[in-house]
Amino acid sequence: MAAEPTPIGTTVKITGSRIAPGLAMGSAWFVGHTPEWRHAVRRIEEHEVEAELRRIQTAFDETRAELREAARRVEEQFSAELAHIFRAHEMMLEGMLASQEFRQELQVSLINAEAAARRVFLRWQDKFRSLKGENFQQRADDIADVGRKVLRHLEGEDTDRLKDLPAGSVLVLRRLLPSDVVSLSGRQVAAIVVESLGQGSHAALLAREKSIPTVANLPGLFERLRDGDELLVDATHGEIVIAPDDDTRAEFQERLRRRQATLTYLIGACHEPAHTLDGALVTVEANLGTYDDVALALDNGADGVGLFRIEQLYLGRDLPPTRDELFDALRVIATSFRDKPLTIRLLDIGGDKAVSFLTLPTEANPALGQRGVRLLLEYPQLAQTQIDALLRLAQEQPVRVLVPMVTLEEDIEAIRKLFEARSSELGLRQRPAFGAMIETPAAALNVPAIAKHVDFLCVGTNDLTQYTFAVGRDDPTVSRYFLDSHASLLRLLGIIVADAGAMPLTLCGELAGREEMIPQLLAIGFRSLSLAPTLIPGTKELIRSLRLTPATA
Repeated sequence: MAAEPTPIGTTVKITGSRIAPGLAMGSAWFVGHTPEWRHAVRRIEEHEVEAELRRIQTAFDETRAELREAARRVEEQFSAELAHIFRAHEMMLEGMLASQEFRQELQVSLINAEAAARRVFLRWQDKFRSLKGENFQQRADDIADVGRKVLRHLEGEDTDRLKDLPAGSVLVLRRLLPSDVVSLSGRQVAAIVVESLGQGSHAALLAREKSIPTVANLPGLFERLRDGDELLVDATHGEIVIAPDDDTRAEFQERLRRRQATLTYLIGACHEPAHTLDGALVTVEANLGTYDDVALALDNGADGVGLFRIEQLYLGRDLPPTRDELFDALRVIATSFRDKPLTIRLLDIGGDKAVSFLTLPTEANPALGQRGVRLLLEYPQLAQTQIDALLRLAQEQPVRVLVPMVTLEEDIEAIRKLFEARSSELGLRQRPAFGAMIETPAAALNVPAIAKHVDFLCVGTNDLTQYTFAVGRDDPTVSRYFLDSHASLLRLLGIIVADAGAMPLTLCGELAGREEMIPQLLAIGFRSLSLAPTLIPGTKELIRSLRLTPATA
């Protein structure tokens, strides 16, 4: 049953799920995933119709050029079949423009080009939405996609309300995607409140890495909350307060002050190595995704980068990056870590990590489909673009290349052969260390075979938990089964450590950043952890308080 609307000014507390810890306060800012298309309607005179029509035609020309470039890059890095989607979109544009509907809308309604184009696209979209059948629904989605592109060129800006998010706001959404979190880089969002989100989803993971307090799974949220309402977000306990009274606000502000004082204390010692009481060194590195995260990692005392997710350079782009664009982006990031280890993972898309320039074949269960190394082997040109950029970067500074979602020995063997072949063809002497992600039970139980083809290993506990417990990491309805500290998973981790032997081994994923689990992880044998940057100071301080061997009398 839907919640009753809350009277304006009434203080309400709602409890949900903690996604990313922290405290924040700000005004609610609603964002939807359907294009807003709410550009202001402006009346025009009859003599202005032709000029407005020329603006629409120019926007179509710019969109057409964008689609052709997308088709070229996708064909170059993926396949001609996937590139055909963009050519089909171009044909759709031609047909819509030839229909004369845009001219007719301008002449009849006498409104500006943006408003007229919006009406025509919505009319076509609704026409296909009303028809039954998956093909008609897909066509409606295609129209929405090309309509968004045309309107963006017409308006000279992105129509997505996320772009206009005021600093210090609390972002409120029904659904949060990884690309949403990536696009928040550089924006001072206070917190995120989302109606439904899985604890182990990639969007949740990125929110934690960027230290954005996030609360999800809040019943009746949209019935109780209004755009602009003041919000107190206690993401540590999974609670939000709407329209707080003076006493509640004052108490919350005091909590914010005390939290900041604690963080200031921890930052003071975070740049020193983390040794246990009995002298064991534990390396604490950072998980990163964008340039904006670099300063966060360095300020919080990261000993290096244990996992840089390269897909964040692909998410939210209209075109896949070329080899040179990828190299330039990685070079900017890598320069800050010249004196620290830097591990860069090859592209891992699929599941809840969709890229706008690529429509992959529909899969019944994307988490069990073409992900990670499987996708790279299916599209070797895509892998080659990344490998070439990383090999070039390795000539300037040490880097480590990490292969995602390895399951079978033959997969890591095949991608290693591609890596070695490109190194030889380019005549390079300096080759980066080459490693594999252990993220499936099959890989965890097959470490000796996989280790024959790599120089280091990295355990990804988020996906390892997903596949061990048969639980979708982005499905909030089964979050209670996402148990990354369960005895069965810890047993798998023990097997990995034992079979890895002396090979360098890093633990990444949410488990690595949970303070209550650090003693057990060190006892299992892990000596290298990679976690969200803001968790590093507290983790180092905890490690310094632990003793691995019993104290002698």
